Amino acid sequence: MKHYLPPLDGLKAFESAARHLSFSLAADELCITKGAVSYQIRKLEEHLQYDLFKRSVRQVYLTDGGQMLLQTTQSLFSDLSETLNRLQENNRQTGITIAVTTYVAARWLSRHISAFNEHYPQVNVLLQHSVNAADFKLTDVDIAIRWGPCHTRPEPNQFGEIPMALYPVASPQLLERYSIDAGATRNARHLAEPPFTRIPLLCEDRQLDMWQAWFGEAAAEADQVKTRPTDLVNKSEQATCALSNPRRVISDANVRVQAAIDGQGLILADDMMINELNSGLLVCPFAESLHGYGYTFLSSASRVQNPQTQSLIEWLSKQVTATEHTP
Repeated sequence: MKHYLPPLDGLKAFESAARHLSFSLAADELCITKGAVSYQIRKLEEHLQYDLFKRSVRQVYLTDGGQMLLQTTQSLFSDLSETLNRLQENNRQTGITIAVTTYVAARWLSRHISAFNEHYPQVNVLLQHSVNAADFKLTDVDIAIRWGPCHTRPEPNQFGEIPMALYPVASPQLLERYSIDAGATRNARHLAEPPFTRIPLLCEDRQLDMWQAWFGEAAAEADQVKTRPTDLVNKSEQATCALSNPRRVISDANVRVQAAIDGQGLILADDMMINELNSGLLVCPFAESLHGYGYTFLSSASRVQNPQTQSLIEWLSKQVTATEHTP
């Protein structure tokens, strides 16, 4: 059924001006000019062919018809607001927002969400990818999955964690290009020697140099194995030497993985790249790994109150335990 109703902006301007008995106050409330309020009300009166206000030099008054329309518009706006709030509340109850990178979403989370939806088909899980943005706030989402250092003690709002070691990988074609035997036994020290020093190290745009962190831990571990106790005095000095390898910053993890497959350089991988390793697209030229990092699962106290969020948290917690650090 077609409704011959006036524009909503005109009704909003009228309701505000009628409630305040002031075009100026209505303009302030609606964040528009006084002239705009006057124009919209005049268009409404032309549409109705009825005067809604009696205008004097310093004051406006409602006509009988204006008083009647004010009661109706207030009632309608109140009902409309209540309905919209109810719809938003229903959406909050049946929709869960997870902040996660596309890398983790595609390689680990997606299949677990699919399994979750088989048990809870009424819950709509939404993924958004601003988790690493500078202005990201945990309170803006129901759950966040972030990469970073693992914690011996759980952080506030933390409900799970998957520790994952980092280790260098490269495409077989890259190693072949530099005449490097992919099957040879070598340690981290070789990364600071030719021909590895000519190979770019693909990294994320972070202040923390993960390549240097890997090299420091791996070189120290290798030195501790091969040196005599009397030589351990020099171990810390050797382990802290800086890598001179060229760096190539690629902030997107998925693009960084593809760049490694394409032979653009070495990349620090974790077990979420197991498919590329199993298929031979990437190989491990070094045996050492960097430990102490992984994926942390977070949810704010206010969001946990949602029963649907609690269900998903419990589900993901079980998947984290079952993962046993391998996706």
